[in-house]
Amino acid sequence: MTQPTLEDARALSEWRPPLGVLSVYLGFDPADRTGAWRTELRNALDAILEEYKEVEHDRRVALRATAKRLTERFEDGELRPPPRGEAGFVEVSEKEGNEHWFGTGVAPAAGACAEFGAEPVVAPLLDLCARGASRAVAVLSSERVRLLRCTEGALEELEDWELSITSLDWRERKSQSTNNPARAQGVSSSGHDQFGERLDHNRQRFLAECGGLVAKRLEGDGLAEAIVFGPARDLESFEAGFNSSPAKLTVGGDTDLISVPRGQLTEVVADVVDRLEEERDREVVERALGEAKGGSRGAAGLQETKEALAEGRVDHLVFDSSLGEEAESLIRAALSSSARVTVVRDERAEALAEAEGVAAILRY
Repeated sequence: MTQPTLEDARALSEWRPPLGVLSVYLGFDPADRTGAWRTELRNALDAILEEYKEVEHDRRVALRATAKRLTERFEDGELRPPPRGEAGFVEVSEKEGNEHWFGTGVAPAAGACAEFGAEPVVAPLLDLCARGASRAVAVLSSERVRLLRCTEGALEELEDWELSITSLDWRERKSQSTNNPARAQGVSSSGHDQFGERLDHNRQRFLAECGGLVAKRLEGDGLAEAIVFGPARDLESFEAGFNSSPAKLTVGGDTDLISVPRGQLTEVVADVVDRLEEERDREVVERALGEAKGGSRGAAGLQETKEALAEGRVDHLVFDSSLGEEAESLIRAALSSSARVTVVRDERAEALAEAEGVAAILRY
């Protein structure tokens, strides 16, 4: 089971099974062994069957059969969403139909765990795509570089490069004996300085080469961002080698973390990711509202934003996660025109209250 992507959300937004689809979002608390989420799922399915008990016979029979298959899927007491949640989209049919399931490392923020409709409920999935996006993490020192992947808060070690200093000509040479102490001191000092300069040069070259290796790894793995930790000077050399990459390089901090175990790095990286996401959310909200108020490339409010989406003018849609049913139509229009979408919540969404919870940056 895989982490959902933007392409998954786009494909699902266009899916229209003949008899409809059941959208399921399950959150799992590792500390809860009572299986409360199973009870929530059964209750949600029962409520759907009760609500649609008067629909035409074929749809009613198909709904009952699909709800039964869903319940049986999770009857095993050991089966739970891996590792923190699961999102599923199940075609309503009397016999088995198409299903799409995704495992998530963060719990879905959806209020209801199951909904029935003519099309999938994709707004919570889009939120999960953003919150679960993978990033690279590079930890630097002058003679060592660690590369990790951060996915849904979990870190995985990818590479560990270390500069080896073994060449004999790097050893400081002893000066020849002389009767002139002052001259001897000058020779020794000169040799030490040359060794230091050569060592520093090789360290910076090593970091630049590692920057290039990281750039290639990100391209091969399809990662769009690397968060880097290390001293400022080392960061400069690393960045010089990374510059060929289209991926974004973000400085996470200048703290020396090179010897910190992976388990202890997790919290540090999570704090930085939260801070970066908060800053980016705030920036896109402020820009969208600013353009709507005083610029020419912004829209605010449901009606104005819908019109811009219908005309294909939206470059970046941003909306409050609590927007409700309106979010679904907005998202579908945005995905169909390849617009970017940002879902904000809680304090980050407060500024959108004046715009009915939605705003957009326009292409023109």
